[in-house]
Amino acid sequence: MIKIILLLSQMVFAAPSIQSVDGDYTKSCHLMEDDSLITHLKIQDARWTFTHVAYEDERCTKAYLVYELQYKVKTVDRNIDMTLVQASYTSLTNTVTESLNMINWCGFSDWKTNEAKVVSGRVCDEYKAPEEGEILYSTYQVKALEPLQIFMGTASSELDGKTPNSRYQLTERQAYIKNK
Repeated sequence: MIKIILLLSQMVFAAPSIQSVDGDYTKSCHLMEDDSLITHLKIQDARWTFTHVAYEDERCTKAYLVYELQYKVKTVDRNIDMTLVQASYTSLTNTVTESLNMINWCGFSDWKTNEAKVVSGRVCDEYKAPEEGEILYSTYQVKALEPLQIFMGTASSELDGKTPNSRYQLTERQAYIKNK
C-alpha cells in the first residue's frame, strides 16, 4: 500500500523535463504587495512570457496597467535559469497615460495608451526593472493534474535568485493553471 501511495505522489508532481509544459497559463486574481493582479504565463519552448495585469480593485475587474517580462529559459529538472529578453509596461487607460507622462515615469514623458514601452534596466517609481540579459535563478514545480499546474519559485530571506548559489528554493502557493 505504501508503494502505491509513493508511486501516485510521484505521478502528481511530475518532473518538468519529462512533460511538455508549453501553453498558456493563468494565475487568478491575487495580491502582490499593494497591487491586485491577474498574471498570464505563455510558454513556448524556451521562451516564457509573464504578463501581469494590474487592476484598480481587489476583484480584478478594472485593468489599468500591464507589466510584461519576456525570458529565454534553460531548465534542468526543477531548476530554471531565466534570462531577461525584455521588460515593458503598457498603460491601458488615457487617465493612467496622462499621469505617467506628468510624472515622467521610468524616464519617459511620451507614454501612449495601449502601446508598450520597453523599460528594461530603468527605474520606475522605486522599482528597478531587470536589465536585458539579467539572469534569475529559480525553481518551479509542475503538478500533473487536469488542467496542468505550474508553481513558480519565489524569493526567501536568504535566497534572492541573483546567483546559482542563491537560487530560489521555495515555490509560490498559488499555481498558474493551464488554460483549456
